[in-house]
Amino acid sequence: MVKYIVKRIITVFIVLWMVATLTYFTIHVTPGDTATAILYSIGGESAVSSENLEHVRNKYDLNRPVLEQYVEWVTNAFRGELGTSYKYNKPVAYMLRLRVPNTICLGFAAVALSVVIAIPFGIVSALHHNRLLDHVGRVFTLLISSFPSFWVAIVLIIVCALKLKLLPVGGMDGPQSIILPAVTLAMGMTAATTRMMRSSMLDVMGQDYIWVSRAKGLPWNKILTRHMLRNALPPIITVIGLQIGHVLGGAVIIENIFSWPGVGGLLIDAINAKDTPMIEGCVLLIAFGYAMINLIVDILYACLNPKLKLTGEDG
Repeated sequence: MVKYIVKRIITVFIVLWMVATLTYFTIHVTPGDTATAILYSIGGESAVSSENLEHVRNKYDLNRPVLEQYVEWVTNAFRGELGTSYKYNKPVAYMLRLRVPNTICLGFAAVALSVVIAIPFGIVSALHHNRLLDHVGRVFTLLISSFPSFWVAIVLIIVCALKLKLLPVGGMDGPQSIILPAVTLAMGMTAATTRMMRSSMLDVMGQDYIWVSRAKGLPWNKILTRHMLRNALPPIITVIGLQIGHVLGGAVIIENIFSWPGVGGLLIDAINAKDTPMIEGCVLLIAFGYAMINLIVDILYACLNPKLKLTGEDG
């Protein structure tokens, strides 16, 4: 187990380096001048002048060759220094520390909501296979998975905020502010988790040991909790882990629609300003979140099912 974890951590650093490299050079090959984008994002068109452009280029060493800038950035990044934001003129790490808790809070609320709805719904659907409740569950998951998240967000704002005036349109002004973005994010995750839970339960219900347990007269509630759920949960853990990663990256659009002050909004602002250090910081954070969540999921999967051996554990 220890050897496996060490290998995965090394892999995480390699992946982060590849993501950072690809992101860095992608930013520099996109059309537009970085200095112009910075000035425009700060003061609008009036701020863009030859004098200001030269000042910005000198301040952030933008006149140096791209490869030289990249080597310096990577060297500093491995020391934990992500640089200073062009747009905010503050350390990237500081800005991320301000925004990350908000994104985690939103993600936790969305994942918790989807799990609370999806797991019981999937279990009930499997236990009533090919009956009314199963058909209702399948239609429900098909519907909510068919709606784009941005469309759901707009509909919820129009209905719940503008028409009924039950919830705030956006921002972060209290506990009610998290409801609409959390529900929007949870809808797609609920559909995926429900389908996986139903499929996993049906697979377990068809196993021989379930029939043997029933033949022995074991109470149904013990069969459900000790055998069915225990063996049906590992795939769900994997799905939930991937969804947490999706929240880190996929919440970018939702955070912007609802003006939620998270990493997503920071990333969009940085892209508009060609704020390379901030873009790199946000992308690295999202990639790191995906990688670490996958590692944790693999370990939990192995703990829930001891018969499984982690790949590479002995090698």
